Amino acid sequence: MIQFKSFPLISLIAGLLTLLCSCEQAGDDYRYPSVVTDYACIISDATGQADQLLLDNGSRYPISFTDELLEANKGIRPSFKTDTLCRVVSVYELVATEQADTVAYLYAMSKTSSSTPTPLPEGEELHQHPVYLQSIWLSGGFLNMVLEIKALNGKHSVGYVDTTPEGMHGKEFTFYHKVISDVESYRQKFYGSIPLAPFSTQLQQGDTLRFVVNTYDKGNTSYEFTL
Repeated sequence: MIQFKSFPLISLIAGLLTLLCSCEQAGDDYRYPSVVTDYACIISDATGQADQLLLDNGSRYPISFTDELLEANKGIRPSFKTDTLCRVVSVYELVATEQADTVAYLYAMSKTSSSTPTPLPEGEELHQHPVYLQSIWLSGGFLNMVLEIKALNGKHSVGYVDTTPEGMHGKEFTFYHKVISDVESYRQKFYGSIPLAPFSTQLQQGDTLRFVVNTYDKGNTSYEFTL
């Protein structure tokens, strides 16, 4: 499970606000950047620096951090584990350079909640405090979702549990949500992305991928995809 006090998109929101403010101050001659907000993966190099942006369509682009992102991050360049792939929500612009290649300029980004579902230890309770589900879809080898959790500034425990029933042709994952110490207040967005690569030997074409989540409006609900 993942313990948190705030949600993964705070830094992304800060970056967006910085971007919008800088656009407003630049005047009519400023060209608003053609940014895209989407899930993607950061590929880091041997030093832990962001090397490439891998989009869900398979395209890869070298990365350049914008002044807006660095300012929102207090001038510190984001760092990652060495030689790894990190799932993020990113705000980027693809720009062709004079050398005829294309660079991904990152204006804002935030790591998603991306962990491999495992069964709960024996005797542990599966908590499913309600959330709102905004969207859910498959892309880039991940099961992606946007949830909204009612929270103020307390602690929650969230994660993904492998609840696949015996004999199922596919996998079932359930969203784990336990309110530890908080009150239901503002809806805060939660961006999640479950990697499917760890289950490559267990999933075949035509299998079912099921995600179970307890929502305020529909109760305990299943969403199914055919692989």
